[in-house]
Amino acid sequence: MVEETMELRVERLVLEYAQAVPKRRPLEARLSLQNDLAIESLSLVSLALRLGDEFGVNVVDMGLELGAIKTFGDLLDMARTLKQQSTVGAGERT
Repeated sequence: MVEETMELRVERLVLEYAQAVPKRRPLEARLSLQNDLAIESLSLVSLALRLGDEFGVNVVDMGLELGAIKTFGDLLDMARTLKQQSTVGAGERT
């Protein structure tokens, strides 16, 4: 089995929440979560929590500013932060 890249994992989750699904793939970083993908604010919170679960990080404890996440690119940046945090956290537990 081929492991998904981080970008594909995030895109897969985003598409679960998107009310408007663009035909073009992969998703472009500039796409607005609210305007282009029709993801509502409560759904964004749920999506952020799912991303945290995906990377084994408690998003609430990290104090991430969800209001600053406007685009798919912003969400990718958040996922990179979560991935780094999960790597750091794993190193601290060993």
